[in-house]
Amino acid sequence: MSKKLILIIVILLLAGQAFSQKPLPVSKENILIFIKPFHDQGPDLSQEWLQMGLPGFLRSALSDTEHLQTYNIPDIQSGLIDRPHRLQDLIWKSVFQKNVDPEYETYLILGSYSYLEGQITIRMDLLSLRNTRVLAHFEDTLPYAKLLNWKAELGNWVLTQLRLAERSAQPTRADMLTLADETAPLPGIALSDQLTTLFDSKQRNETEDLQRKYEMQSRMKLGTQLEKLWHDIAYDPYLANIHDIHTLRLQYEPDSVLVSFKVSYRINPRILDEIEHFSRTRSGLVRKTESFEAHSFMDLGYIDAEFTREIAGGDWRIVPIISMGHDKLPNRRVFYHSFPRPIRSPGEYYYNQGKFKQLLLAIPGVDAMRIFAQEVQQVYEYSVVVGYDEVKKLDKIQVKFVAEQDLGKEL
Repeated sequence: MSKKLILIIVILLLAGQAFSQKPLPVSKENILIFIKPFHDQGPDLSQEWLQMGLPGFLRSALSDTEHLQTYNIPDIQSGLIDRPHRLQDLIWKSVFQKNVDPEYETYLILGSYSYLEGQITIRMDLLSLRNTRVLAHFEDTLPYAKLLNWKAELGNWVLTQLRLAERSAQPTRADMLTLADETAPLPGIALSDQLTTLFDSKQRNETEDLQRKYEMQSRMKLGTQLEKLWHDIAYDPYLANIHDIHTLRLQYEPDSVLVSFKVSYRINPRILDEIEHFSRTRSGLVRKTESFEAHSFMDLGYIDAEFTREIAGGDWRIVPIISMGHDKLPNRRVFYHSFPRPIRSPGEYYYNQGKFKQLLLAIPGVDAMRIFAQEVQQVYEYSVVVGYDEVKKLDKIQVKFVAEQDLGKEL
């Protein structure tokens, strides 16, 4: 092969890479909107073209808006919605092949659709990409034959949420916008309904701009940054999911019922995101920062003696209390975990389940602290025999987390 031909091939390869990389707008006044492929959630999967067709509608409708840039992105796994910094990193590198520039105002559109008997339902969520908080939700059903007429309507909805267009006063459009539900979920679940509920109210109610917090922390000394991070994450780290609820009438005790259920515990994904982001952005300031994967440690520079004693004492350890029945019910059932500091049982309706394995740990040293986080959830099963007439009174299961040192006061 001649040198001239090789040179032409290299030039073509470099040109292809250049065209695959999108230019980042020079002006940071530009608003960046990233759009994932829409998911087909209907029973009739014949309209596969809409996965990219609807994002195309949005880009076309928004293309003439000044200081607004839209980009199609790959179908990045939805589980990263709870990891805003990792999600931002993947999106920026897939579009610009660059690290995140926090000075840009960025948004993410997640969408889905379902087609059935000539009708199509479109759903969209508009999220702030900095913290993946849902800002607004759109849902409407229309005849499939009129879909092409909706290009402008979908774009106008986005512009309205970003306050870049006048909000329509027409009553037919009022039902297109449903504000994101920011209310906390019910505190318990009914045994009779056999429901499953994720206690993620703290995750849903997070409204603080994480990026602004990190910018503020960057002005602190490293030890102060680490201490602030630890106090943010260590005292409310877990989420709980109640599931597999069963009741069984006992043949040998006809007036009694065996109630059993499981609770899965996991670290709030946003905490993992904060630790990972902190370790990466501070890597130039510390002696050693290891990769943060499923199991990992990281060393984080100097910390003062008082903070070291606080970590070593372990008073930050959190344990769950699981209760059946309302707080004022004298014979409600309560399960708790007390180890290695056993406490005296408050009464016959309280059951010590032993050791709760911590998913978030810290090991302090003279001039460093190692943080250990376990991403895999752990599952505990709870069971109790109650009177048949009591079941209705104990029809609410609740989980709350308390500091291990305060467990005796909370029971």
